[in-house]
Amino acid sequence: MKKKLNHLFMLDLETYLEVCKLAQQNGKKSGESMQQEFEEVIKKKKNKVKYLGATELDIDLLAGNMRENGLKILNMNELNRRKK
Repeated sequence: MKKKLNHLFMLDLETYLEVCKLAQQNGKKSGESMQQEFEEVIKKKKNKVKYLGATELDIDLLAGNMRENGLKILNMNELNRRKK
């Protein structure tokens, strides 16, 4: 059984905030997928988004592995779990 591939992108904060704003305008609530809005924004701002690749790892494992390699990673899932 093949695992689902997760695609990785790097974008600047301004572009991320644009995705969030569009999601809010579309009635999305906190925690809901912003995939549609992300795809809409990157069509307009291809130069602001860099495709990094694909992996079978989930976000938590990937972030942990990247930290072990010395990178500073912000994982919003971890922040939300700490608040609970």
